[in-house]
Amino acid sequence: MNGTATLRLEDFIQAVQSQLDNAQSAMAIKARNLNLPLTFAIKDINLDLRAHVEFTDSEIRIRPAGPGETDTSMFHLVFTAITRPAIEENAVAMSDDPDDQPLDELGDELTSDERKRLEWAGVRTVKQLQRAEEKGSVHTIGRVTNLSIDRLRKALDRSSEPLVQRVEPVRPAAGADPEAPPMIRVTGRNLVRGNLFPHVRIGDKPVSILKSASNELLLAPGHDQWAGELAIAPEPALSTAMSFDLSAFAPVRRTADAAPEPVLAPIGIAAIPEVTETRQ
Repeated sequence: MNGTATLRLEDFIQAVQSQLDNAQSAMAIKARNLNLPLTFAIKDINLDLRAHVEFTDSEIRIRPAGPGETDTSMFHLVFTAITRPAIEENAVAMSDDPDDQPLDELGDELTSDERKRLEWAGVRTVKQLQRAEEKGSVHTIGRVTNLSIDRLRKALDRSSEPLVQRVEPVRPAAGADPEAPPMIRVTGRNLVRGNLFPHVRIGDKPVSILKSASNELLLAPGHDQWAGELAIAPEPALSTAMSFDLSAFAPVRRTADAAPEPVLAPIGIAAIPEVTETRQ
């Protein structure tokens, strides 16, 4: 690290911890391979660091002092041993929801400084911000983070917008009714709003919804709805659209005079869990 470069304080601490972990791993290897009945370990480490302190983009950055520099700050760091249960008990819980989004997903609605301030208040994901809105805590968050309520509400509106990510054909489940309609699966985010059923159209015609969830819809399109523009409106003020073409998977129409032709077999896709059922 040169004399002008700075380092985030958290990165410095993580680097020291990582090297201490490596030292501990080396001692474990030595104990196993040499069958030592007794060895030694360091319980606590005290570290005094003279450095210049800078505050940039809501981050504390340090620059080690050079030879002869006196106008520096003194950091007194004490590293002590901690067990895995203690780490798990005190660490920030990571979301196990695959649909949860980090605050970075909000794009330009929040600056990096504003996202950092929300993290200081314990809001690290979009869903946590949405739950705060449901509980009426947005004003409190705005006050403790010194963020504009209007900007937080715009960010919430952005996080609630529907998004279509994939449109794909679905193979009927084994043992399904042979007369069951062929289906299309739509995956995305915010496709269902509360207890309301979304309005779904393909080519300006409504589509039957067999199953619905916030991140998935199972549709039964008509014979002429296997390509075109898919439009989904969870509520009148929110909508999204995506063009697609699955005409290669469309079932062949039968006529009275022609012998039935085999239906093209779509790729195998696992069925989605049942959530709600309705038909338009």
